Amino acid sequence: MYRKGVSALIINKNQEFLLVNLISFKDRYFAIPGGGLEENETPEDAVYREIQEELGIDKESLKFVGKGNTPIIFKFKVTREDKEYEGSERHFFGFHFIGSDNEIKLKENEVRTYKWVSFTELKKFLLFDNQLDETREKILEIFSFLKV
Repeated sequence: MYRKGVSALIINKNQEFLLVNLISFKDRYFAIPGGGLEENETPEDAVYREIQEELGIDKESLKFVGKGNTPIIFKFKVTREDKEYEGSERHFFGFHFIGSDNEIKLKENEVRTYKWVSFTELKKFLLFDNQLDETREKILEIFSFLKV
């Protein structure tokens, strides 16, 4: 069984992507904001909840761009709430951030820092196995209008 989850590709007016460095990561490792679905929660509800929880960004500061056609499967053993999973099935959503950076309030004891990164700089921060390729694939799918 795979744990259902969501990832939020958030782009600003400078066409930079929002990445987070979680406290559980080493300093140089970053990820796309997101997390797991709660019981009876839709992926759409989960992505807005996760953005709000991790970053303090309200739905009104986001303009929905699109959703990936198919989820990405990450294979790794993990136990959450006494359930064992084979990995994660992540649905990707894209947003334009139309707010200002002073709205961003990081979740204490979970998110160490965030940074805005251009498409070409993603390779410096998305360092987990296959993370860069899979993220690029979803960026190009959802943000097809980008000149990259």
